[in-house]
Amino acid sequence: MSKSYQLKETSDFGQFHAVLKEVYRGNKQYVFPLQGDIESILSDKNKAYDGTNLKLWVVLEEGKRPVGRVAAFIDRQRNEELDLPVGGLGFFESIENDTVAELLFDAAEKWLREEGMQAVDGPINFGERDKFWGLLTKGWYRPLYQETYNPPYYQRMFEDRNYVPHEQCLTMRGIVSEFPGDRLAGLAGRVREKYGLYTKQIDKNDLPTAANDFAEAYNAAFNHWPYFKPMSGEDVLPTFKEMKPIMDPHLTCLAYNKDDRPIGLAGLIPDINCFMKDVNGKLDWKGLPRFLYRLKFQKKPRNCKGIAFGIVSEYQRMGVYPLMVDAMFQSGNRHTSRTYKYVDMATIRGHNEVMIKTCQKMNTDIHREHIAYRKALTKTASWEPFAMVDLSEMETGVYGKKE
Repeated sequence: MSKSYQLKETSDFGQFHAVLKEVYRGNKQYVFPLQGDIESILSDKNKAYDGTNLKLWVVLEEGKRPVGRVAAFIDRQRNEELDLPVGGLGFFESIENDTVAELLFDAAEKWLREEGMQAVDGPINFGERDKFWGLLTKGWYRPLYQETYNPPYYQRMFEDRNYVPHEQCLTMRGIVSEFPGDRLAGLAGRVREKYGLYTKQIDKNDLPTAANDFAEAYNAAFNHWPYFKPMSGEDVLPTFKEMKPIMDPHLTCLAYNKDDRPIGLAGLIPDINCFMKDVNGKLDWKGLPRFLYRLKFQKKPRNCKGIAFGIVSEYQRMGVYPLMVDAMFQSGNRHTSRTYKYVDMATIRGHNEVMIKTCQKMNTDIHREHIAYRKALTKTASWEPFAMVDLSEMETGVYGKKE
């Protein structure tokens, strides 16, 4: 007897989160994302939310079991800068059942079309592009903190609905102890002497100053990029405060010119997914003690994740990147190489050839790939996809296999 599936618009995060248990049951790689992170994105806690530009749906099996979910949203402020009105689809999850997937896609696309969108990007984040961006298409390993992880069959589900690759996001991995420390030190010394550049770490006791300098460097570095959205120190400060409990100052760096103007930023955080076993996405009275114990006492493996890198364009050929990497590598008597095994440089765009080559010079290489797809919602919608790196020969990892 065939089962019945019902689509339901929802504001119930309990059902929304419960879908993950059905999709990833028994998966030894999977780490549940923090429910608080998801809820802060899909609610009025998100500055991109205006009360009318977000919808959530779940699919229930036999009216009870949550087996699919999706969010659809419109970043109205960002759309003001675009010629093509584009909506977003994200946090898509489905059991391996095409009926469930069709119900979710139909609901999201119909609403976006009714709201005047001519195309839809997905799966993406509702807001900033530094997390939950793209569909994992290569590199099935334990996911990083705030990184999308999904079954391989999702790619077929998207492509069967006429979603086409639009932008490639790469994660590049290196072994920290194998960074070319001596060569970096020599390069950094020459940069300081020739250009008068210097670096500082983020001071946990003065986060407002760091947030202002970070925002200034970010705006100057990325104002020429598509989808750029300027930030102020006030925008950055809440994130810094939220990250403070896990922030490692040795993994942060701001670069300045001789006039004390911020001209570069580099930020990494400990990958807390290393410590999230059995937490199940909830830092509650059960999960929080487990997480904090592992964070304090678990020695290996510890990895770190790069979340922000940028250099003001006129300084990009002056060695600012190796200057910042050297500062973090040498900090605290090479604290990073003694503390972390791997460094993962996340959300590097496949069309950012300069950044990819620079990372490769630091002995890192492409470890996983996410693709943000785009689909036309009207017959007249057209666009040019971004350039992508050919990864046809890259190892993909085995879905669900314990590492």
